[in-house]
Amino acid sequence: MSYADTLESYMLRMECPHEQVSDDTWVLAPDSLRHARIIVRIDEPIVLYSTPLFGVTELTPDREELYRKLLQFNDNLLHCAYALDNDQIVLSGAQQIEDLDYGEFQAMIEDMVMAIDSHLDQLTKWRPATIQEGT
Repeated sequence: MSYADTLESYMLRMECPHEQVSDDTWVLAPDSLRHARIIVRIDEPIVLYSTPLFGVTELTPDREELYRKLLQFNDNLLHCAYALDNDQIVLSGAQQIEDLDYGEFQAMIEDMVMAIDSHLDQLTKWRPATIQEGT
């Protein structure tokens, strides 16, 4: 069984709605209060997980406080972390694909969903209004 087939079987086992957008990339829509979308991509020898949250610009108020808050959130996460990718706040994680089992895959997805559901409200003052309405 290919790595892609294995990951897809994990998504089906979790009963997690998903869409395959290329041979090695899926967008998952796990059960989430905030309607999270998680991108899962195979980049051998790892699987990458990411959720772009919102952009940060020179107009973003008190960015230092935002970054401090994200670092504090990271302290409570087990499998993923907040990061800055160019000007985009993202929640991301990575796992080695060779020995990845269902429990590890499920733990990553659940950790990301928990983070999004519990942290986004606390980031309201930094998120653009258009993002807040849709998330």
